[in-house]
Amino acid sequence: MLTANSYEEMEEIVGDLEEGRIIMEKLKELGLDDKFGMYYDAEIVHKKELNSARKEGANNEKKSIAKAMLKAGESISKVMNYTGLKKKDIKTLM
Repeated sequence: MLTANSYEEMEEIVGDLEEGRIIMEKLKELGLDDKFGMYYDAEIVHKKELNSARKEGANNEKKSIAKAMLKAGESISKVMNYTGLKKKDIKTLM
């Protein structure tokens, strides 16, 4: 439940559980508290930064693999299939 990204998602997880509904109401009340909201917002920003860094790292890894494949003489279509990169992105690596 605490891994949900929205109240709607949390409601889906909780379903008809009374205890879950009580916890959700308390979380909504906390969301209205400025001090808690500040910490919550900071946590959301931190999660987004981590996700962005992970995506960037994964993309760099794909580009590294693509470069190695191109150096080994593989075709652009094969590099596209193996890395998931777009043709225009692969061409910039050549």
